[in-house]
Amino acid sequence: ILVVDDNEDVLQLFQRYLYQHHYRVVTAQSSAEAIRLARELQPYAITLDLMMPEQDGWDVLQTLTNQPQTQHIPVIVCTVLSAKELALSLGAAAFLEKPVTEEALISVLEALGGK
Repeated sequence: ILVVDDNEDVLQLFQRYLYQHHYRVVTAQSSAEAIRLARELQPYAITLDLMMPEQDGWDVLQTLTNQPQTQHIPVIVCTVLSAKELALSLGAAAFLEKPVTEEALISVLEALGGK
């Protein structure tokens, strides 16, 4: 799972959630790093914060869903913004409003076929 967030605390929290359920985790703190890692690693899924420095998460979502090498990777948008409909219309596989609980994150991943 590629976890994308500029907040180190969120990265550590998601890592803890995912490790407890035996997922392998790679983290990215910038939009450019997220896109590069998605192309290189082809992760099972990506969690994406929308409020990122430089290029925001909306741009990252559109880049990932419009490029042939990454468009098949499910993107789970995780944000404090109430923008579920927009996120889904732009190609997100799921939307979780922060603060994200362990149960909510794992449930979404399982619904994608992860376990």
